[in-house]
Amino acid sequence: MPVDTSEHDESRAPNGTYWWELTHRPGSNKPFGQTARIAAWIWFHKDVGETFTMNELRDALGPDIVGKSEHLNRRFRTLREVGWVLPSNKDDGSLRPDTYRVQVKGVRYWLDEERKAHKPFRPSARTRRIVIERDGGRCVVCGVAAGEPYPGEPDSKARLTIGHRVPQERLRARGAADNIDNWRTECAQCNETVRDELPDPDQYDEVLAQVRRLNKESKTVLLDWLQRGERTRSNLDRAYDRARILTHNERADLIKYLTGFGQG
Repeated sequence: MPVDTSEHDESRAPNGTYWWELTHRPGSNKPFGQTARIAAWIWFHKDVGETFTMNELRDALGPDIVGKSEHLNRRFRTLREVGWVLPSNKDDGSLRPDTYRVQVKGVRYWLDEERKAHKPFRPSARTRRIVIERDGGRCVVCGVAAGEPYPGEPDSKARLTIGHRVPQERLRARGAADNIDNWRTECAQCNETVRDELPDPDQYDEVLAQVRRLNKESKTVLLDWLQRGERTRSNLDRAYDRARILTHNERADLIKYLTGFGQG
């Protein structure tokens, strides 16, 4: 799609520079965000239904715009929160890898008045509480609870939030509605944007097919875990949880003790 070069060219900022080429906001020393530049470039270069690639973005806006894929996903997530629908190969198998389709153009993010006027959906405190309580106060991806350290990171403290099982954009692309059943408890690490590139989580029928292949004893154990909301942990599991957050030297002493115990 050709860019308008007329006197009333909306693709240019007040200073005459194309929006996607700006480095600072008009009349300000504040940097012009990369998300705004990406949105402007797509808006003026691609019609709804057309596709673009990461290489196109890189050629048009510079390698700093694309960077690592998770950086681009983070910027796309911001656009999705303001009405943009940009499915990728993960959402539509007919698309080539690193290719995106413009399905819906949302808020003109480079325009301050439009960006500030739009209030993206955020779950209420009540919704967050319901989801976290429903999920037993643990990340459903890795199982960590709020305030617990991550394995191998004794000084860390997990923070819980809520996220989507299936990304909202993927649901919109399929004409499906979002609801509380699509929200789940996630820790801050598992809530990273990489999830937008992951396939959909397993569906009930897929899980049920595997469960049916379990023997009776295993099904009984699985039922207990599901009813408890967590996998039953033995004294050995709990001992390991405590041992792994010792200091390096303390772990070495414990290894020495256990080595000697085994030889005895």
